Amino acid sequence: MSATDHIERLHATLKRRETPETVAKLVREALPVVQRQGLLTLLGEIIGGAAKERFGWSSMAAAFRAPAGAEKQIAKARELALLFLDGRLPEGDDPDALDAVIEALDRRIGKTRGRSSFKDDRPDRAARRRMGVVLSRRRYAKLFRLAARLERKAATLREEQTKLELVLVGKAALAPRLAVNDFAGDVATAAFVAYYSARMKLRSEFTIAGQQRPFDRLSARLLGLCERNPSTRWWAVAHVFPRADVLARLSDEERGRLLGIWFDILQSVADRLDAVQARSAIDMDTMIVKRGNDSSTWNMLAGAWNRARDHWIALIEAMGMEALFDTMLPGKVMRLMAADVAAWHRAQGMGTHADTLVWDDLPRPWLVLRGEASCTRGDIEAVCEAHGVEPAKSGWAKARPRTAIAEFRPTPESMESP
Repeated sequence: MSATDHIERLHATLKRRETPETVAKLVREALPVVQRQGLLTLLGEIIGGAAKERFGWSSMAAAFRAPAGAEKQIAKARELALLFLDGRLPEGDDPDALDAVIEALDRRIGKTRGRSSFKDDRPDRAARRRMGVVLSRRRYAKLFRLAARLERKAATLREEQTKLELVLVGKAALAPRLAVNDFAGDVATAAFVAYYSARMKLRSEFTIAGQQRPFDRLSARLLGLCERNPSTRWWAVAHVFPRADVLARLSDEERGRLLGIWFDILQSVADRLDAVQARSAIDMDTMIVKRGNDSSTWNMLAGAWNRARDHWIALIEAMGMEALFDTMLPGKVMRLMAADVAAWHRAQGMGTHADTLVWDDLPRPWLVLRGEASCTRGDIEAVCEAHGVEPAKSGWAKARPRTAIAEFRPTPESMESP
């Protein structure tokens, strides 16, 4: 198998949720002998826990749930309108292609985009004749309803795809946006990015002891391999690992591009956070989930916000623009906590987590980003000090250092039964 084949296999894991054990096996197979030397023992330890090697299956889904396409609506379009659309029908998962079909259909039947009321917006017989639409009343009614359904489906599909992108941002930063060509044929780069992103995508554990950090011993060794490798593609590495020494290897233009991408993501998430809190009676003081809260959407958005914010801060620091934080620095967003986990905290005498207290005393971050509220680095540092939180190490006032090396623990779905 060629280096290109190995890179393609590693790249294919970026949008999936393969276990770190599975990706480690791909890394072992991909690395050239010279680069693999010294890593075999560690790779063997990690691969030994792989569920697919021990049992032949894993209970953790290997793919994130994709939005349902428009196959049903397109099938009906084929039945009713194919002759009018010159055969231009998409496969059902591309909202832009679906928009083109809608526009063609709207032109054919004289319908205005966004005006889909069958009672108020449907042209009567005289209006249809003036537009040159010669169809039976029944056929026109079916096509009008079809166009309205396609419009709704295109909007839903686009929103669900955006949500999936934000899920991936929260779980794997910008790794899923990398193309095979971004690795420029360098196996070591692909190995680090694929393995580290797999570690980031680990499912949350039911615990009060904190979640696993993704930067483990193998991540550190693979990064060290990249540091000794003259052909490393640091642009790709920076998509997942914005440590200062990594960002220092980028050009000003590359850092600027990443900064723009992350700020756009922050703006997109901010609007959605505001909408969710407006329609869901979330207890912003305790952040304990209760009936009626859209906790899945909120926690997905919180994950995307915190990931984007951390990378954005790291890039601002790398570009020497930290004075911006004296004017504006939105805080982190707390996830909603299950009531049983909160009770476990109380039973252990822990009380409300200090980060939640900091969150509650700061302006809502989406308001800060939009300029509707004021929050600076000094404000965050003062609130953190009041609640006994170290503002730099906690990620409230600085990007996470990403220097501590975590001990690898087998993925829960990969452990043998007792």
